[in-house]
Amino acid sequence: REKAADLADIRGSGGNPIQVVEAGTGRLLGTVDEASAHTTVHEGAVYIHQGESYLVQVLDLDDSVALVESADPDYSTTARDVTDIRIVERLRSTAWGEATLCYGTVEVTRQVVAYQMRRLQTGEMLGEKPLELPPRTLRTRAVWWTLSESQIDHLGDLDLAGSAHAAEHASIGLLPLFATCDRWDIGGVSTAVHPDTGLLTVFVYDGHEGGAGFAERGYRDAAEW
Repeated sequence: REKAADLADIRGSGGNPIQVVEAGTGRLLGTVDEASAHTTVHEGAVYIHQGESYLVQVLDLDDSVALVESADPDYSTTARDVTDIRIVERLRSTAWGEATLCYGTVEVTRQVVAYQMRRLQTGEMLGEKPLELPPRTLRTRAVWWTLSESQIDHLGDLDLAGSAHAAEHASIGLLPLFATCDRWDIGGVSTAVHPDTGLLTVFVYDGHEGGAGFAERGYRDAAEW
């Protein structure tokens, strides 16, 4: 008997949606899902609504509201975050020669620590300002692979962290071709030495609590992916 629209939040899951309110008038401009609020409506962010620019004055996570004021800045803002990932449970694994491909449950901790300002016309960096926002933790599913120490030795004098990071971004960009998801439905972490594996490890994880099947599809179709 209830309306279906009242039973599901199209803005995502996990926490109350953040209401974006124009401070001077009290007008509700829209909502942002709680998971995205840290990167899109943090204090100092440039927020675009129907082609109009606003500056976020306050993000109140307790009251689930972001207060904005109309503005016309000549710069854009980009949030900068740090992400850690912990392996909770390895559900499946397979050997690819000396490399190992795995699928399982992980815990991703992400914290927005600052935001950068860039000039719109040139992309010139204008500065970076720190932010004090709480970390967010996501328990989800991931596919990951490791390289053995002997494989790394054969690579010679290579920037391992940079190369793993490039492989991570390439993997994220290609997975939607096999998992029928959006690029922003998945995330990744890479490291030259991960504390849980002791090896160079590249993770690609579902960006939804509990997992959404994308990483599992990546594991299943990994050879083609």
